[in-house]
Amino acid sequence: MKYNIIKFTMLCFTVFLAVMQQNIYAQDAAATVTGKVIDQFGKPMYGVVVNSGNGRNGTSTDKNGEYTLPVNDGSNTVIFKYTGYSTKAETINGRESINIELHPDTHKLDEEIQLGYNSQLRKHFAGAAATVTGTELERAPVANFGQTLAGRLPGLTTLETYSELSRATTSTAVRGFSFARNNGPLVVVDGVLVPYNSNQTLEYISPTEIESITVLKDASTQALYGILGGNGLLVVKTKRGRKGDLEVRARIDQSVQQATTTPAHYDAATYAELKNLAAKNDYVPDVTNPFEAPYSQADIEAYRSGSDPLLHANNNWYKMFMKDLARMERVSLNLTGGSDNIQYYSNINVMHQGGYFKTDQTRYNPDANNLWVNYRTNVDMNINKWIKAYVRLSGNIKRERNPGGASNQAVYSSVFLIPSNVFGPVTPRIEDASGKVIDEGGQVISTATVHNPTYGLLNRSGYVRHTVTNTTSQFGVDLNLDFITRGLSLTGTFNYQTNSVGSLYTSQNFERYARDLNITDSLAFKQDGTELNTPLAYAKGHSFYYHLTYNALLNYDRKFGKHNVRALGYMFFQDLTKTDVSAPFSFPYKRFHTGAELMYDYSEKYFVKLDLGYSGSDQYARSSRYVSTPSVAAAWMISNEAFLKNNQVLTLLKIRGSYGKTANDQSGLNRFAYMDNVRLQGGGPIGYLQYLVVENTKGDPRISAEVSTKTNGGIDIGLFNAITINADIFNEKVDNMIVPATGAIPAYQGIPLGNYPSLNQGKFENKGFEVAIDYTKEFNKNWGASIGGNLSYSKNTILSINEAQKASDYTYLKQQEGYSYGQAFGYLVDYSNGNGMFNTQAELDNNTLAYSFGTPRLGDLIYKDLNGDGKINDRDVAPIGNGALPKYIYGITGRIRFKSLELNMLFQGVNQFTTIYSGTGVYETSYDGVFGALHSQSWTAERYAAGEEILYPALSTRQSVNHQASDFFEYDRSFIRLKNLELSYTFPGSVAHAIAAQNIRLLLSGQNLITWDKMKSKDFGPEGSGYLGFPVYRVYNIGLSVTF
Repeated sequence: MKYNIIKFTMLCFTVFLAVMQQNIYAQDAAATVTGKVIDQFGKPMYGVVVNSGNGRNGTSTDKNGEYTLPVNDGSNTVIFKYTGYSTKAETINGRESINIELHPDTHKLDEEIQLGYNSQLRKHFAGAAATVTGTELERAPVANFGQTLAGRLPGLTTLETYSELSRATTSTAVRGFSFARNNGPLVVVDGVLVPYNSNQTLEYISPTEIESITVLKDASTQALYGILGGNGLLVVKTKRGRKGDLEVRARIDQSVQQATTTPAHYDAATYAELKNLAAKNDYVPDVTNPFEAPYSQADIEAYRSGSDPLLHANNNWYKMFMKDLARMERVSLNLTGGSDNIQYYSNINVMHQGGYFKTDQTRYNPDANNLWVNYRTNVDMNINKWIKAYVRLSGNIKRERNPGGASNQAVYSSVFLIPSNVFGPVTPRIEDASGKVIDEGGQVISTATVHNPTYGLLNRSGYVRHTVTNTTSQFGVDLNLDFITRGLSLTGTFNYQTNSVGSLYTSQNFERYARDLNITDSLAFKQDGTELNTPLAYAKGHSFYYHLTYNALLNYDRKFGKHNVRALGYMFFQDLTKTDVSAPFSFPYKRFHTGAELMYDYSEKYFVKLDLGYSGSDQYARSSRYVSTPSVAAAWMISNEAFLKNNQVLTLLKIRGSYGKTANDQSGLNRFAYMDNVRLQGGGPIGYLQYLVVENTKGDPRISAEVSTKTNGGIDIGLFNAITINADIFNEKVDNMIVPATGAIPAYQGIPLGNYPSLNQGKFENKGFEVAIDYTKEFNKNWGASIGGNLSYSKNTILSINEAQKASDYTYLKQQEGYSYGQAFGYLVDYSNGNGMFNTQAELDNNTLAYSFGTPRLGDLIYKDLNGDGKINDRDVAPIGNGALPKYIYGITGRIRFKSLELNMLFQGVNQFTTIYSGTGVYETSYDGVFGALHSQSWTAERYAAGEEILYPALSTRQSVNHQASDFFEYDRSFIRLKNLELSYTFPGSVAHAIAAQNIRLLLSGQNLITWDKMKSKDFGPEGSGYLGFPVYRVYNIGLSVTF
């Protein structure tokens, strides 16, 4: 009986909706408007969105620029919209035909700025934001979304920190650092906040499914997001369906990828000479123990001639194990269309990344290989006059294969660890004089310092298959509340994202054999370690996270003559479970936000925007859980005043400013930081019978989210309706940053320093400016061009971090406060003698400085004694570089169009960015000696006497005084790069129509084509993770796009 009642109720509700829909939409159209849309040169425009003034009726233009729009929603206007062109509205007044000419929106005044929960036209906007379209991002022929953003958005710093093909990682920062930690911006996808694994979420999206990306940079755009808005926002809007006929767009791309840098390779003879030189430099003259070089001259000649390949091998491990080129294939299919009742957009992308390792395993394929499939469907439905609904479904399935012995990164690194003069990669087959096999060979060769050689990791360790599934489901309902007051609506949204990684480990082990150095006249090996050759074995692993998000928004939008009023109130709740499985981190994270926004403008001249966020999370105690984040923004469109209206020179003049607060709860605190961390665990004399109470970190119920006060001022200038200049200056201050309590607490007081709680006592400042200039001109129907550039500067300073002052004999009493976040310290080389090295014995003998970390030799670095105490120690270190981020970032764009040909280019660069490098390949002492490009021109007495260029101090086989953090190892990572280049040709319409297509476009493109940098070594580039990291890859691509 109960289920019958439910069924009857559902049936009645369905009938009610059907009747309502029939009443609204089944009636005959009150009017039908037809017409044609052309551009300023009279060319028909395809795909122009044509809507009625009230928005319930709509269509789009066909290939001839023509449209037919039934109007039955009471509208008396028709609105024409097309990306990059000014929006135009026409009054119907009984007209049955309306022909329109659209003109480029040179100053982008009608550009829609996505603010996450709502949007605003740029001409009404008083804050600071930058936008890029998905069409622009599609020009980058790369697999990872983060790689498409560089240089395109002023104020967004991007650094490629890890460059493995199709698994690259790009760190992002909005206007540098807002707090003293490397947090990226909050990502918002279609109104849903993604605070966990934000970068990963971006990688699950392809440019083909994106409408726009907007970076929100000031308090007026961030305050509404409360404790999640403090680091800025990246707002992603995916494509929607449009009213009109079905459009199908297919695209296929074939790419080849090539490393931009490769560490220097030294053949066996050169390696032996460098090794001998290092040993000679380390030798202390002793008549009882004369110097004996590791390699004789006969050895070196044998290496060079190749006369004895068994005992004097000469291998190029990079060429043996790495391919010169890798391949990537991509295919995408997009469908869009709809009617007044339903609009839909569907997309599917398939990407295959080929491997880059050379392998000889025949039983299985351990080479790196990735296959991605991602899909998205957005459906918007008009149920009736009062109710709209939408569904957003998206997902990503990745199948990744790696070698079983180590990660792809570890395998790549291992290539450079074994010297080129080591025989390998496997033991040889040995036969006696009669041809009888004594030893089949084929065992993996290791060395005394490298127990896991590349060959074994690749070919004798199995493989790992990761299956990653990421699914997002969003459902929303919009209720028109015009029956209460015109312009009022209520929207409710539910979103669920789940991410799962299942790993199948198909692994095996292998025996290692190292050269027996006691036998010098023949090639002999002995087992290295106890490992055995094992068969393949299987194991599984799994990780998982999800979040549930609930949103409710009350919107108001109404015009009263010259007064426009928009308002928004919202509530947000999120339940997030991370991949952590250990307590207390396995507990779900819960956040609750609410807030309101009011926007007002008068006569499109004066604009005001007020925001108030109120948010909190279970990370804090109830008494300090919530924070308020208010903001205000205002703008004056001076060019709309009567004295500048229709001015042909100054076509845009607008000043704007904002002030407000934002907050951050991603501050590195322990889970439930307001509670004492007391744990019960086994222990005592009889562990399984007794327990110990362990006191860890003390809780602080006063701890709260960090709050940043941000100020922004900006001006927008337009000249001759062709040049646009946007400039902003900003300042950000934090007075309650989370800092450790232990900076001034001595360890001897008894309580473990790690048990003290963190405090809201830090102070931090960030300031800078941004300038963007763009020139766009369409000369005639055949010719058009544009050129633009953007420059951003940011400098942060740690004002207070509870840092203890060092002793008075330190040159710099503090090494954090007063400096930028990530400030490096090291020794300064004294270049007063020219090259900063001890060049003669007399110079060394006259040295009065005592090095606390060794005794200098000839050719070693001379350090400055900054405190004048006659010693070189940690008291003498000084600030080097400018912190963890470049101070300047910039991008330069260009476009040239001639008839059906179009060339687009992007240059990207950074400046005032340095890093102190160390370790393998930078220092020469790792393993059996890993020599980089600089080491071939190290200091020698002969080289100094001849006046030759010296790029490195005297080599050593062990740590010397040179191997310290110093400005000698400071690398200037400033660069400018031809980031992207695309040449496209659109075939004539007659060719497209021959296959029933609207458009056929052939394109050639490239990524990271040329880099100009200041790196002192060419072993690795200014981006990436150093000598042993995957290099940034150069990409060449050919693609074909067809629209039906």
